[in-house]
Amino acid sequence: MRKLLVLFMILLVGVAVPVPAGATAAPPASPASASLPTCFPQASIDRMVAYIRTQQQPDGSFPSIGQGSTADAVYALVASGVNPSTVTTNGKSAIDFIYSQTGNLANTGVAAKFLLALVLAGRSTVAPNGFDFVARVRDAYDPATGLYAPDPTSNFYALIALRAAGQAVPAQALNAAAAQQQPDGGFSAYIPAQNTDTNTTAVAVVAFLANGRTAPVPAALGYLRTQLSPEGGFTFSTAFGTESDANSTGLVTVALLAAGQDLRHWESNGVDPVERLLQLQNPSGAFRYSDSFPGDNAFATFQAGQAAGLARCCH
Repeated sequence: MRKLLVLFMILLVGVAVPVPAGATAAPPASPASASLPTCFPQASIDRMVAYIRTQQQPDGSFPSIGQGSTADAVYALVASGVNPSTVTTNGKSAIDFIYSQTGNLANTGVAAKFLLALVLAGRSTVAPNGFDFVARVRDAYDPATGLYAPDPTSNFYALIALRAAGQAVPAQALNAAAAQQQPDGGFSAYIPAQNTDTNTTAVAVVAFLANGRTAPVPAALGYLRTQLSPEGGFTFSTAFGTESDANSTGLVTVALLAAGQDLRHWESNGVDPVERLLQLQNPSGAFRYSDSFPGDNAFATFQAGQAAGLARCCH
């Protein structure tokens, strides 16, 4: 069993996603039997982790796209087998930074990502000053809407984080999240919904699987299949182009592994998603966002690194 994958995605052993006749998604398996035609060599993981370390700031954070980037860096480190509490600058770890932000958590999505980071790092979800991250996310629930946050991505992270922390999620919350699924099977990052996208859909898949709500998953996988890029990997949304990027390929790969998918069935022109991620890694160990933007990209590395770590060879 891929123990790290099960821990990372907070899934129950043996969860399988039913795919009705005619669905476009590949036949699913359990998380324990996810198949990797390509794996990430340890040397590539080591270079990636070394690059991530260079991005840490004196307060322990990993800035890129807002506060939540530090949580993404924690996820990548945990998936790669690295204890984030041991990664420090100026004596501060990412966990120290998370604990320092208790007075600056207006966004429930960030609070949820921090909560998940603490759980995955094996650290207390109550900060030294007594701030309770579980309570912060749980108390954001609005029974009138069934949502923890108005934007879908934040709401899905809340569903994942609370389940990770052992909290029961109301059925109404799962119903409200499922109601956001669009006719093409995907999910949009916006309310009201605009274009569906792979990133939001990938996080949604993990949230539903983590909470045992499998019904929305087959259509979501079907949507993700339509977002495969010609060169391999996944685009953010074909509404904006077809070039694959590291963030989207990484997040979707995590969702596919969580759903127990055989990645041999997710190749494009002979390239599977993990192989495409390998192609998007620069010599520095960082990932570029895409071939059109070839420079080292910290945020792309934090998000693609989650999938890279889970797809490590022989872990």
